[in-house]
Amino acid sequence: MDISIKLPRPHAGQKAVLDSKARFKVLLCGRRWGKSLISQIISILGVIEGKHVAYVTPTYQLGRIFFADVLRSIPVALIKSANKSDLIITLRTGGTLSFLTGERLDAFRGRKFHTVIIDEAAYIPDLESAWLNSIRPTLTDYKGNALFISTPRGKNYFYTLYLKGLNGENGYQSFQYSTYDNPFIDNDEIDAAKASLPEAAFQQEYLAIPNANSNAVVALNHIEANTISTLSTNQTVVYGIDIAKYSDYTVITGLDELGVTTYFERFQRDNEFTKQRIKALPQHILKVIDSTHGSIGDAIYESLQREGVANIQGFEFTGQSKPKLITEMILDIEKGNLKFNDVTARELSIFEYFYSRTGHITYGNTPGGHDDCVISLALANRGLKQVPANGNFLSGFGFG
Repeated sequence: MDISIKLPRPHAGQKAVLDSKARFKVLLCGRRWGKSLISQIISILGVIEGKHVAYVTPTYQLGRIFFADVLRSIPVALIKSANKSDLIITLRTGGTLSFLTGERLDAFRGRKFHTVIIDEAAYIPDLESAWLNSIRPTLTDYKGNALFISTPRGKNYFYTLYLKGLNGENGYQSFQYSTYDNPFIDNDEIDAAKASLPEAAFQQEYLAIPNANSNAVVALNHIEANTISTLSTNQTVVYGIDIAKYSDYTVITGLDELGVTTYFERFQRDNEFTKQRIKALPQHILKVIDSTHGSIGDAIYESLQREGVANIQGFEFTGQSKPKLITEMILDIEKGNLKFNDVTARELSIFEYFYSRTGHITYGNTPGGHDDCVISLALANRGLKQVPANGNFLSGFGFG
């Protein structure tokens, strides 16, 4: 019985990778370039030929998604079994496709493969150990090959593997493609992302240019260019206040009308002390405070309102409002419109972006780090945009 299978036609960049005879191929590419498609093509062609193929993902959840995608692409008549628990597809040709995860490296023991595809390799926990101690030995029996494919995540071990191909190391070949290299993606869409994303994020996620500091949202050159050693002595026109949560710090950042830091205070004290510090700030100056519902900041904000403290404005952090607030701050830093001290600079250097499961960008500090100074600066920056050019907040409402 003849069975035909129709695979998508690869674009030029994908074809170059498919045509490569290198044993170890390392593919550095931008989002939506077509990583999943080329991985599916290689997987399906391999199992149809009766080979044993492993498809490695950073998480089990991601493996389940790709398992379902590949299963839909293979004619039912070719499938001998599909184990949805163990994520193994067995074809009547004798070929097997096993979906494994970087979270469970013990699953590689005792296995042997003709081909291993490591998808989103830059996000595999401890890729170096995973490759050398768990994945590489599974290729020994068949003298198998491997494809490492990912958007970059700083200059980690995935980038080290990429350099092996660039340097002509035996058996390695490397490729680099941006999202612009996918002819099926409208360039206007990519340009729109460029206009709305931080420069560092766009370069890494779309141009496939690794950042020096992993997923940092602000490039180091922008941080260094906007760090000041002495606070501005100009009039403060706005304060941004991030209230401490648990082991965090309360941070108060003041800016002048040019966006230069004039005031900086960081402390870990009780709520009453925090409230009194805010009340001590000049009453006529706008104060933007984190008042996220149910937070400590919310309680302090409501208390200040009841006591009649003037010119305080709450900001509710949500899944939609926080990315907008942070992106706004980052773009202003990149334009040179915000200046900050070295404490804030250190936090900015480890403040990272992530993509949610739904594909939306989110921001946060690295594990064990703090982002209080960053949030305080972002709140002050939001308030600064409401202050008239003469720095008098009240004049914007017909006073003074």
